[in-house]
Amino acid sequence: MRKENILVGILVVLAVGGIYLYNRSAADLDTRGPGVNIEPPAAGNSTPQNSSMSPPQNISWNDYTPGMTLAREEGKSIFLYFHAAWCGYCVKLEKETFTDDRIKAYLNDHFISIGVDTDKREKLARQWGVRGLPSLWFLEADGTKINNLPGFVNADQLLSILKYIHTQSYKTMNFQEYVQQESS
Repeated sequence: MRKENILVGILVVLAVGGIYLYNRSAADLDTRGPGVNIEPPAAGNSTPQNSSMSPPQNISWNDYTPGMTLAREEGKSIFLYFHAAWCGYCVKLEKETFTDDRIKAYLNDHFISIGVDTDKREKLARQWGVRGLPSLWFLEADGTKINNLPGFVNADQLLSILKYIHTQSYKTMNFQEYVQQESS
């Protein structure tokens, strides 16, 4: 009986230690390099999106409400990105995918990009049914949901998806058909 109690205690300590190390590793990955800022500009420092950036310095991230309004006004599709600082795959997405010049240029030219930190905007994340991170949503200019993509995606994959959404090909064909058409 005593050996079982000791074994259970060891297992609990290992589990808690594993959870701590897992969360600590994700936090340690949060060393965003220069030019990767997914937070919208502070109030009062708001600058309009510049579609003629060459090469793009950064993705022009907007806060949720102003971004939705801007999309309606400009008639641009919306790229909605739910993330958190502790999310390892969010950090990977920001370091690898969002730093790609093709992604930055395409998002800045054709989309209104909105970044939502789920730790700061829990209610908004619940409204969108976000259950895992990262979560990427694609919306029409009026806020109508087109589709969502959970998890990490590399730059080549995201660029294909962005083009599929921007060209409104989703209205006439599925994504596989679009990819086949583009490759032929």
